[in-house]
Amino acid sequence: MEVTLSAGGRTVRLLGHARDDGAPCLIVSPKSLKGWYSTPAEKGSDTARSMGDGDFPREEGTLLYESRVVTIYATALGRTRDEVIAQADLLRALLHHEVTCVVDDGAARRMATGSITADFEESDGFEVALGSTISMTCRDPREYGTTPRRAYLSPGASAGALAWHADAPHGLAWPLSYGGGGAGANVATLRNDGTSVAYPTITASGDMDGLVITDTATGAQLAWGGHVGAQPVTLDCLSRTASVAGVDASRLLSARGFPSVPPGGEVTLALSATGSGTVEVEWRDTYI
Repeated sequence: MEVTLSAGGRTVRLLGHARDDGAPCLIVSPKSLKGWYSTPAEKGSDTARSMGDGDFPREEGTLLYESRVVTIYATALGRTRDEVIAQADLLRALLHHEVTCVVDDGAARRMATGSITADFEESDGFEVALGSTISMTCRDPREYGTTPRRAYLSPGASAGALAWHADAPHGLAWPLSYGGGGAGANVATLRNDGTSVAYPTITASGDMDGLVITDTATGAQLAWGGHVGAQPVTLDCLSRTASVAGVDASRLLSARGFPSVPPGGEVTLALSATGSGTVEVEWRDTYI
């Protein structure tokens, strides 16, 4: 097992065993990791049946979870007290930052983010070893695959997903067409091999108007009513917001059908826009 903590341009590795050459290091064992594989505590309360057994069931989609708390029991090793303190200081340097934690247990490699505290325990072996308890609070309780998935869409030859037919001047041409399937650059299928819903981040850049992203299965649409120009437009499907250059611009959304990718499933998105440019869709396998 190996745990990597990164923040503020610094990276700290916690190894699964001491170095063969006796060099100073931080080590952690699989049994020293608590809360990583467990489900976070459930959020909300149940309503008891006054005239029956148990509680009323909750509606689908209302089952939510608290922040994830991960506890890591690590040991700083060194040949001298100065080396041990130097290893402990590597952890202290991550304080005041949002920390990315990557756990590689040989079978899976996943990541989460949060803030940490570190409690060091002096013992008789303090000269060459110092135990520590690292507590990490992940306000987003999800764990993510470390390799992002990406799809790239661009406006196709058709101006949009909905087309008016010459023989039907008073109505839409049916069936609706969302492009040429896998061959069309304006259509992409997103897959999530995780256990929880994945929420993509969509970034549009170039020179486009009338940006609409449609879930081809449900017809739900995410539409940007502004112009995509010099500054990219970012559509965050988790927070359900739009921003330009880091400034919230959600008021320019004319439709809010933010897409998501079901666990162990797929969603196919179609882009409709005029002009030129690229829409990057990024997501990760998501777990909880």
